[in-house]
Amino acid sequence: MPTYDATAVDCRVLVFVEGALSSFGHDATLRVTNLSLNVGDDDGITADFDPTSLRVVDNISDSNRKDIERNAEKTLEPRKYPKIQFRSVSVKRDGNRAHIEGDLTLHGVTNPISLDAHDDGQRWTAKIVLDQRKFGIKPFSAMLGALKIKPDVEVEISIPS
Repeated sequence: MPTYDATAVDCRVLVFVEGALSSFGHDATLRVTNLSLNVGDDDGITADFDPTSLRVVDNISDSNRKDIERNAEKTLEPRKYPKIQFRSVSVKRDGNRAHIEGDLTLHGVTNPISLDAHDDGQRWTAKIVLDQRKFGIKPFSAMLGALKIKPDVEVEISIPS
């Protein structure tokens, strides 16, 4: 029953800008730097993510990096919602592939999600697109909405095989 932390799990959130002034913003990749992921003997998966631990990994200026991290924290409201949690309800393996269904609790809202994972021999990798609005999150916007984050964010996660 292995348990992994952020030294073994690579969890990234990709956000994309839109709007009339999107050229003044940055698409960004943030890495979750504090998490715990457990794979049970029955292939059940549980994961807890700290919403205050998102760090920009893109090569951008320090001031832009800090702004993006601060805006992500404001959007996720970690004082009110201190954990992001995933609990699988079904994991079906087929060789080097797995279909995972479960419940994701984000921003105090729980929704079912499903994703497909692939094992390349070294790491299991999965990617999912999440609509922030389905979790009660209003995507960040600035300049009266002329610069904003798209509602859909991509989450990529990988763990050792």
